[in-house]
Amino acid sequence: MKFALLLMLFASFSVLGQSTKTVKGTVVSAKDQLPIPSANVLIAGANDGTYTDFDGNFEITVKSTDVLVFSYVGYTSQSVPVLDNTTFNIALQEDSSLLDEVVIVGYGTQKKSHLTGAISKVTNEDLDQIAVSRVDDALVGQVSGVNIAATEGEAGSAPTIRIRGTGSVSGSSDPLVVVDGIVVDNDYLGSMNMNDVESFEVLKDAASAAIYGSRGGNGVIMITTKEGKAGKTKFTYNTLTGFKEARQSEDYYFTVAETVEAELAATGTLSDRTRYKQLIGVDNDWQNIIFDGGVITTHSFSARGGNDKTKFSTSIGYIHDEGVLLTDEVKNYSYKLRLDTKLTDKLSMGINLNPSFNDKRRFDGSTHDILRQTPWLPVYHDANTIRYVDRDNYPDVQIGDYATQRHFDNYDLYGDGSTLVDISNTSNTNPAAKVIERQRNEYKLKMRGSFYGKYDFTDNLSIKSTIGGDYQNTVRERNQGPLASRNGESAVQFDEEKINVSRLVSDNFLSYDKEFGDHDVAAILGTSSELVKGEYRAARLTGYNPDFEGTLGGTTTVGAGNEFEYKQSLFSYFLRVNYAFDDKYLASISLRRDGSSVFGEDTKYGTFPAASLGWNVSKEDFLADSEVVSNLKFRVSYGVTGNNSLRIASNSVLNDNALVNYYPSLSLISGFSYGGDSAISAINIANPDLKWERSIEINPGIDFGLFNNKITGSVDVYRRTSDQLLLSNPISNTTGFSEALVNIGKVENSGIELELRTKNVNTSNFKWTSTILASRNKNELVDFADSNGQIQNVDSKRAAEWINQVGQPISSFYGWVVDSDIPLEYISNPYHPVGGEAQDVYVKDLNGDGVIDDDDKTKLGDPYPDLVWSLTNDFQFGDVDLSFMFQGSHGAEIRNMGDQYLFNHFNSSQDFISSTPNQEFIKEKIFTDDIIQDASYIALRTVSIGYNFTGDLLDKTLFTKARVYATGQNLLYVTADDYTGFNPESVNTTSATTYGYQRAGSPIQRTISLGLNLEF
Repeated sequence: MKFALLLMLFASFSVLGQSTKTVKGTVVSAKDQLPIPSANVLIAGANDGTYTDFDGNFEITVKSTDVLVFSYVGYTSQSVPVLDNTTFNIALQEDSSLLDEVVIVGYGTQKKSHLTGAISKVTNEDLDQIAVSRVDDALVGQVSGVNIAATEGEAGSAPTIRIRGTGSVSGSSDPLVVVDGIVVDNDYLGSMNMNDVESFEVLKDAASAAIYGSRGGNGVIMITTKEGKAGKTKFTYNTLTGFKEARQSEDYYFTVAETVEAELAATGTLSDRTRYKQLIGVDNDWQNIIFDGGVITTHSFSARGGNDKTKFSTSIGYIHDEGVLLTDEVKNYSYKLRLDTKLTDKLSMGINLNPSFNDKRRFDGSTHDILRQTPWLPVYHDANTIRYVDRDNYPDVQIGDYATQRHFDNYDLYGDGSTLVDISNTSNTNPAAKVIERQRNEYKLKMRGSFYGKYDFTDNLSIKSTIGGDYQNTVRERNQGPLASRNGESAVQFDEEKINVSRLVSDNFLSYDKEFGDHDVAAILGTSSELVKGEYRAARLTGYNPDFEGTLGGTTTVGAGNEFEYKQSLFSYFLRVNYAFDDKYLASISLRRDGSSVFGEDTKYGTFPAASLGWNVSKEDFLADSEVVSNLKFRVSYGVTGNNSLRIASNSVLNDNALVNYYPSLSLISGFSYGGDSAISAINIANPDLKWERSIEINPGIDFGLFNNKITGSVDVYRRTSDQLLLSNPISNTTGFSEALVNIGKVENSGIELELRTKNVNTSNFKWTSTILASRNKNELVDFADSNGQIQNVDSKRAAEWINQVGQPISSFYGWVVDSDIPLEYISNPYHPVGGEAQDVYVKDLNGDGVIDDDDKTKLGDPYPDLVWSLTNDFQFGDVDLSFMFQGSHGAEIRNMGDQYLFNHFNSSQDFISSTPNQEFIKEKIFTDDIIQDASYIALRTVSIGYNFTGDLLDKTLFTKARVYATGQNLLYVTADDYTGFNPESVNTTSATTYGYQRAGSPIQRTISLGLNLEF
């Protein structure tokens, strides 16, 4: 104890002997005297320092003998001795050689002024304030040419991302995702913590993406995570809580009261069925029951810092999203460590680790199937509704049991036995029971990591080797209990899937960067290899053991099962050379050669070249003194990319054909049972000549800046032709198959993109900036071989049709054109069921031959938007900031099959009667444009207001930065007048040739959240 006291006393005298003191100051820009937030204030030769706050202020404890170093990206550093000074007012000068923004490109970086391709960068300045459980959801409206649609409403579900349209028929059209230089699967975006993200770079044109060769055909999304900075360790804590609700549909809101009003107005009396529905006294809005809303909560804690040699960044994150659908929720736990160190002047190393765990309960049902239930049906029986139960058929129903429509049949309405009323129109179980009595869970463990070593031979030549990989273990369980189906115990089912996928990536490349005179050369030469292994096992068990419900032991019979393993490998060579002369004349060439195990023996390798040119016109003498044009660059690019990713046919590996996606060039066999014996058969036909899908793109563009860059932007025009498409083409039945996978299709996407940014006001007390993004894309099927003109349907039971025709988009709706509705006087039971309407309609005789047949069918529309845009405004009023984004899409259409379900089109009680005139001109609505609806929308995607604590309010705390904010998402969402569903962006997963299919859709989510950012 005494020894400890002596040590403390000695330490106290040591500190006093150093004559420390606290100094304060402000760091501003010498050009406009505006404060520079987050500027570095370091003590020279020490591992200590701080950062300026939002107003450019700082405070630090120093000795009189210390030297303070002030620095910020794009400015020349200043070193100032402390001496007797207690206040420092520092004005940093812009450094033109450093001011140019650096953009991440494949296997390196490049000055933005030297870019010759179409690359958009999004910095995470406030994306982490948007209440989403996936990082890609926050990119909506942030990049022109990138369409991100909320196709599913479940918590944690992935949006559909398309960069410059859909370019494949049988293959995937998803972009490639690269995180910190390592290729990952798209599902990885669901496990990232947005607070770890530094920036997104989107490589849109083929010349930029060609460095990734066979996987760059759909564009590339590159994500850079935050790294540590030299100086005092900075701790941050970010949290938000959001309250979510689903956007409902007024068209699908049906009530008994409205039916009563309409029937009285039309007939002056009520039918027995309507009287009985009134008597039950229930008028549910099933949207309120199924769309129950929820809360999203996020927490993130990070520490970042280091010194001149070693920098670190570490964080932990937690997300709990309850979603807006009954029972759905997701929890995500993540950890991240990034460590970079310089062992010697020439050798540096680094590691990047990111484990995560995702726990998801899915909404096991479909909105259309549940919401078509009648409003007079209660969820559970109570003391009132139990009085109406048909006891002859349901003697055991009790209060608290789920109510079904059949329970209410055979009711003696007048009490004298004269009138027994049936009001049911389905034998289904209660719609809430379909969801509550099913458990559909997914547990996903991901381990991602990478290690790199870099050696600098000279100041200009270096070699870098990276080994990275990830491991994913997924367990999916689905338990359907006896109350979830009308069939009771016989429908009990338990499915379990186990999926293990591992990926190992190795990149090795030489980099050469040299500036000599007016010449600037940057080159890379390297190799890349990747190995992916997967194991799939699945089982379906049926039967019922009540003692073990919800487990494998709760079922008694193996109903189905499947298991397989696969392996894919890729080996590549790549080269890129960037050249700039006098910062005016720019050129870039690249070449990649990929070899993949996916394709045929003689076609495993593909070559993907690219070239681009640029001219910085504003650097020329004739514009050097221009007061209008501050930046002007013309550029053009040409590139070839590929696509080696086939679409998985089903999310369930109980589908035997899923294995074909991994070995499409080989003939595969599958086992089956026949007559009690085991047998095998081929499941596809071999094609040893199968090769890459290829995309060839040309992209001229302009980058500009006006009035000292107060107005900046870019315009890109592109044409991308995707050929050698992997297409299931009809073949002779003598082969034993009706179709085979071949390379014959061709699709073209062409369009224009605009990005415009303005600095409207920029003073010390008020700032206002705006961003306008707009893009237009045209999709056209150029060649479809023997499949040209093919007509397909998604659901053979309700077989609405699509046509795939050369000269039209890949997917086009097909059918008859509506002429008029059938008058109510010719419809039987027009007011039963509640909300129901006739399933038939009069159609037009387009060719005028007096007969309605297939010759009167025509294209009815397509699901691709003509224009996608966004408008963002950011304001800064002193310590208060405000921002909002409007985003819209126009021209797309949707085939909303939800109308057939929710309006009960298939209900025979509302058929037309035998005396209806002109019956030869009547067709079902699902085969017409009656359910082809305008999918256009305008949304207030985000609005955020925040307050930054400064001055005395902040000085009294331990924090160097504190901010509170409120954010709203989709607070305004306007759809077209004829759209009846919940979300025009929602599209069922089908195929590229039957795209645009919807069954009312999963709802758009409105969220209001409150957040807090702390830094210390």
